[in-house]
Amino acid sequence: MAKVVRMVAEILADKCTGCALCVYVCPTVAITLRDRRPGEAGTHRRIAEMFESSCYNAQNCLEVCPEEAIVMHRLDEPFTVGTDVSTADAAEVKALCRKAGIPGRGMVCMCAETTGEELAAAVLNGAHTPEAISLATGARTGCTELCHQPIIALLAAAGHGDLPRNPPRGFQWYGIAARAVDMVGDDGTAPEELLQQYAQFPLASDLRVLQGDFSEFES
Repeated sequence: MAKVVRMVAEILADKCTGCALCVYVCPTVAITLRDRRPGEAGTHRRIAEMFESSCYNAQNCLEVCPEEAIVMHRLDEPFTVGTDVSTADAAEVKALCRKAGIPGRGMVCMCAETTGEELAAAVLNGAHTPEAISLATGARTGCTELCHQPIIALLAAAGHGDLPRNPPRGFQWYGIAARAVDMVGDDGTAPEELLQQYAQFPLASDLRVLQGDFSEFES
């Protein structure tokens, strides 16, 4: 699904102190710092600058700004962002999702309604960082939290897991948390003792979905 961006952030020059907190939390790297120009409103040497085309209305900057120097304004012409799964090889998309333990047809980013296969297609098309995936798909630009782990898992499965967990001055990356899917064997099944120990969770059903079997959900 494509995300529709209807609002973008705006920096209020007279209030911005150049603290850079907004730069550190933007999931699409839409903000940078620059020197304040002669005659420009404000008293501090540095000021944040917004690249509107990269702003996907995540609003992390709005929440973190201590000076209330950021506001959101509605676009006259909203734009959409997303990755067409058909632009990547279907077999490679399926294989990457399975290797990462991510259901291809499942909704990974609820905020942008982005599926696992859309994220995998973006990775295969050259998006090799969380920020690049966000720019390509719109994922990580809603709550900016819940879909982060699956994205990191996809990147690691694609061979990009050796990148720094925390880029310089960034607050964006985290390590991969332990998951039940990590206990799955090469045959696609989990140890029986694991299934019994966590009988309250539908692990066997989840494993079938990860292998592309949605039959129990289709009528």
